[in-house]
Amino acid sequence: MSEPLELSALDGANPLGFLAAIGTVALLSETDSSVKIGWRPRARWMPFLFSPNQLEESKVLRCIGQKLRGAPVGTEKERLREATLRRFAAAKTELKNVKLRFKARGLRGKERDAEWVKEVEPYINAFAAARAQRLTALKAAVPSPELALGDKPDCTIVEFREHALAILSQSKPEDRKAVDLLTSFGSELSAEEEERIQPTPLCFVNGSGKQWFLATARQLMTRKDPTKQEPSPPPCVTESNLKDCLFNRWTYSNDGLSMRWDPAEDIRYALRLDNPGPVGAYTIWMANLLAYHALAFFPCAPNGGRMMATGWANEGETERFTWPLWNNPLSVHTLRSLLSHPAFGAGSPSAYRHELRARGVAAIFCARRIQVGNPPLHKINFSPAEAV
Repeated sequence: MSEPLELSALDGANPLGFLAAIGTVALLSETDSSVKIGWRPRARWMPFLFSPNQLEESKVLRCIGQKLRGAPVGTEKERLREATLRRFAAAKTELKNVKLRFKARGLRGKERDAEWVKEVEPYINAFAAARAQRLTALKAAVPSPELALGDKPDCTIVEFREHALAILSQSKPEDRKAVDLLTSFGSELSAEEEERIQPTPLCFVNGSGKQWFLATARQLMTRKDPTKQEPSPPPCVTESNLKDCLFNRWTYSNDGLSMRWDPAEDIRYALRLDNPGPVGAYTIWMANLLAYHALAFFPCAPNGGRMMATGWANEGETERFTWPLWNNPLSVHTLRSLLSHPAFGAGSPSAYRHELRARGVAAIFCARRIQVGNPPLHKINFSPAEAV
């Protein structure tokens, strides 16, 4: 029997640390279904991995690194993606301006219908064609198929459904990571196909600083490290960066590309010595990317006209995220069942305290989703976690 492997850099009382630990065991379980995860109360709540197979640090880092990179994306495909994105944005702007000018004319009846066909519909068709080209180019330029949804989870219901069915048709019972991640991006709340889906409350990156939720995940997989000066700089996903994330003390040396799930990144502008605009928050790249893969454990679904997400509950105008920590190691299947317990959603953890203790839950933490500033320049962060 192998010795447990402690992920000594992660802190279960930190939302990012917790999610990064879940993402780690999820990725390892793809090739070793016997891997389990538990938590030990040290100076902080430290996760450990357990498996009857030998868990060597170097092999774990190599395995996770290969999975985090996803499928390779060629330079030409990336250039095509950027070109079609520019054409799509231009077509969208043109269509918006044409509609505004047409509305200002105040036409009515048959004259309006005839002029609409002649003046506006060509731009509608051009926009649809640009959108189709963008999606085709995007599908060929993403390291993981669920990211072909776009830069952010705000597509229409019909687009979301088409994308989900395409991914589902390519999924297998033993390999459904992409479709599970897609269910965590949001949910439809309307019968109108042109309505947009409601994004997950874990979508903290909403365009401020020209950064987007899904685009950030894609760039974390594919972006080159801008701090390296070599002619061919290595990708951000390296075993060295992974080791710093999982086993070394966090130094917050990576600039930008943050999912904003670490309360430590809520540094208000007035409290900074530098201008955060050009780079955004300093973070741990690999912790954010590992945490992205934990999203598969927090699916979204409609419920009575509202969206429900695993682990989330509304407290008036505030949304609260609650998660457990447990002593005895659990497999990903048991973990998925535990995280969906009502105590970590709309229910109160105190009402289930005895049941959860019997299930091995040793601690429960929660953090609130907070907004800093006003749209569209606002930031979304987690508050520091509290034990409940």
